[in-house]
Amino acid sequence: MPNYVALQSYKDRVASYVRKHNDHLVIQKLKSNKPITQTDIQTLETILFDDENIGTKQDYIDNYGDKPLGEFIRSIVGLDISAAQEVFADFIQSAHLQADQMTFMNTIITYITKNGVIDKKMLFEPPFTNIHDQGLFGLFDEADVTKVVQLIDRVNGNVEVAVAKVSL
Repeated sequence: MPNYVALQSYKDRVASYVRKHNDHLVIQKLKSNKPITQTDIQTLETILFDDENIGTKQDYIDNYGDKPLGEFIRSIVGLDISAAQEVFADFIQSAHLQADQMTFMNTIITYITKNGVIDKKMLFEPPFTNIHDQGLFGLFDEADVTKVVQLIDRVNGNVEVAVAKVSL
C-alpha cells in the first residue's frame, strides 16, 4: 500500500486513498446509494485507521468528531448522478412540476452528486433560495415538502448503519 502520510493533512491523505480506490466495494456502495452494513464500516475502519499509511482512529476523531465514517467518505466521492436521479425520479415524474420546481429538484440532485449528502437546512440557503427566496417551502405544498424531505433522508440515511459513528 502506498504511503499517504507524506501528504499535508489527514483529510488529504484519506481523500487521496479513497479517490484512488474508488472501485472498492464499500466505496462503490456509498457512491451508488446502496445501504451499508456494520461490516462495511469495519472494513473502512480497517483500511483508513491503519496507523501507518493514512492515519489512526484518533486522527479521524480529532478532525471530524463523531461524523459518521460513511458520510465522510461520501463527502469525498459524492453520489453517482444516476443514483441521485433514481431517488427522485418517481417524485419528479408524478408531481407534474413547474419549471422552477424542476430547477429546484435538479439543484438538489446536483448538490448531492457533488457533496454526497445534504443538510436539510441547506434547502433554505443559496443556491436553493436563488430559485425562490423561501427555498423549499416557497415552491412546494406541504405534502410535496414532506416527500422531498423523505427522499433526502433516504439518501442521507444510506451513509450510516443505524448509528454507525466512530466510537470513542
